[in-house]
Amino acid sequence: MKTFSVLSLTLLVTLLTGCGTTAKFVYPGRMADLIRFQESAAINKKVAVLPFDDYRNDSNTSGTMALYALPLMPWGWVDYDRPDAARLFVSIHSFDFNASEDLAKAAALSLRRSNLFEDAYFTFGGEKDTADYIFTGRVYSTNYEGTIYSYGISIACPYLWLIGLPVGSSWNTLDVKFELHDKTSKKLLWEYVFQRRAKTVQGLYYHRGHDVLQYPYLMQAAMNEALQDMSSKLRSLKK
Repeated sequence: MKTFSVLSLTLLVTLLTGCGTTAKFVYPGRMADLIRFQESAAINKKVAVLPFDDYRNDSNTSGTMALYALPLMPWGWVDYDRPDAARLFVSIHSFDFNASEDLAKAAALSLRRSNLFEDAYFTFGGEKDTADYIFTGRVYSTNYEGTIYSYGISIACPYLWLIGLPVGSSWNTLDVKFELHDKTSKKLLWEYVFQRRAKTVQGLYYHRGHDVLQYPYLMQAAMNEALQDMSSKLRSLKK
């Protein structure tokens, strides 16, 4: 019985601390999936992308994760408005992510890759005078919800994980708004809102460490859809 308890606790500690693993926001998730309109620039304009404004809430709840250990309780969970400030996930230790800067740089990469404009680049503001358009963003949510499944058997749950049952799941949410302004007139030329969440089911043998992997894919989808909409809107303005 003592060996049983030690093994269970060892597995739990190993999983919940993520063995010190720090996940990073790496964009794009897959370069080949970024939208590309043509080989030459469609619009002879330059776009400066500024750091996004961060409108996220600041509530991070982690104490509820311990509820998995209660007899007959099927799970424990965490809920983070700012996962970059958290230190307890399903299978990682922390998330290296700067929402304001990383998402803006991702947007600049997608804009440049799309070939919709002559050029697109990220700047903190010093180079925006060389641009024709200014691209900005507002980050409303990057919520993370993580759940550990204990199946109602408290700290004995690792034995179910060992035979392949899911350890838990992670939901990643992205809620952003993009805007394109004419630099000279300050006129709003275009805006787009993206709201979506994606789930990853994790086990000891699959998707371990993928707690926050969906964020770059969500941003990739956001920019692909936004660029299609932007292209249509700008073409209609030229008519």
